[in-house]
Order: sequence, then C-alpha cells, then structure tokens
Amino acid sequence: MINPEPKDIEAIMYYRLVGFNNLDYDNHILWAAMMGYSNAQLYNLSQNIINSEDSSKFKFSEAYRLSYTDIYDFSTKKQSLKKWQIELGLNHLENEYEWDKPVDKSHWEEIADYCVNDVVTTEAVWNHLSVDWKARCILADIADMPPNTRTNALSLAIVFGNNKYPELVYTDLKTGEQTRGR
Repeated sequence: MINPEPKDIEAIMYYRLVGFNNLDYDNHILWAAMMGYSNAQLYNLSQNIINSEDSSKFKFSEAYRLSYTDIYDFSTKKQSLKKWQIELGLNHLENEYEWDKPVDKSHWEEIADYCVNDVVTTEAVWNHLSVDWKARCILADIADMPPNTRTNALSLAIVFGNNKYPELVYTDLKTGEQTRGR
C-alpha cells in the first residue's frame, strides 16, 4: 500500500500480523495511520519514537495489541533485520533517499521494492527462528497469555501468577540468611 487511507489499514487488522520490532515501532505507526494521521504527522510520530529519550510518550497503548507477534521480541538473538539479512545471506537493500524529505512520485516503486524486500526477508527470519517461536508459544501457553506478550511479562506471569506485588525473599549467599521485602 502506498499512502493508504485509514479504512485500508483497518482492513488488514483482521489478519494475524507478524513483524520485526513492530511492538516498539510499526504497530504505533499503523495505529496512527488508522486514526487518520497525515504523512507529515506520521513522519513526526516516527521521529519522536526513534529519537525521544522516552518514546513511550508517543506510543499508543492500544497499538501493542495490533500484532500477533514480534519476531525481534521473541528472538533469543537480538539484532536488527539488516544484520539478519547479512547473516543469513538474504537480499539486503539500503534506501538511498533521505527519510526526512518527500520522495518524488517517480521513485515510489523503488521505495515499495525496498519495503517488499524487508517483508520477504522478515518471513525468512521468521522461518529461521522457528525454534524461538515454538519456545514463545510454550511460554505463552503456560502463562495463559497471547504470544504477542513480551518475554519478560510471560516469565513474570509464570513465576508470580497474577500477584503484581509478590513478597520477595532475599538470600545472603554467604550466610544463607533470608530476609523478606518488597
């Protein structure tokens, strides 16, 4: 899709969306586009998410639920999609246009090809990380939570259940003495 309307974005929400680093970026851009943000507003949102010391101020809580899962999040090896492309010998493209400048319509197909390449290689990384995905599904099943839930949240749910304020026990490794605390 090139410059989709909000209704076009809404139409893809019925699919199980899988992305790469989408929990922290793409989901929020999609949400804003679905809400009718202009291209200029989307650009500003993108810049705020990327460059802000506290990007959470610019994110939408509802957007975290848009996707089925995030490959970067469930991957045990944290690296960029570009690094995965290189490591796995996948087609690696760079965008030659400045991100903060409008691109002439005559170059839109080049930009679309760049994006399609990222989609194709994202699928290849998904296939490569099938064991990590199985592990995520097992964690999500044990925690009784969706697979889009971050690994840390799944682990906490497994260990502490629904108790948001568990009583912690601290053990001094030298003496074995235990103290209770929060």
